Amino acid sequence: MYVSYMILARVSPVTHSVGNCVKRVVVIVTSVLFFRTPVSPINSLGTAIALAGVFLYSQLKRLKPKPKAA
Repeated sequence: MYVSYMILARVSPVTHSVGNCVKRVVVIVTSVLFFRTPVSPINSLGTAIALAGVFLYSQLKRLKPKPKAA
């Protein structure tokens, strides 16, 4: 929990939230692969949407110019 607060102090809340979503997706995918849990098509679709959203967010954030400090 302390690490989460340290990260939040360094990044924006949106970036922190996206990172949290990525962490959850990684945990789910890893557990599915490790434990051979059957996955329904709707679960696969949800994971794909989450990954696509994170990818698009990172691409848009990289393109957006940073505001200059006053």
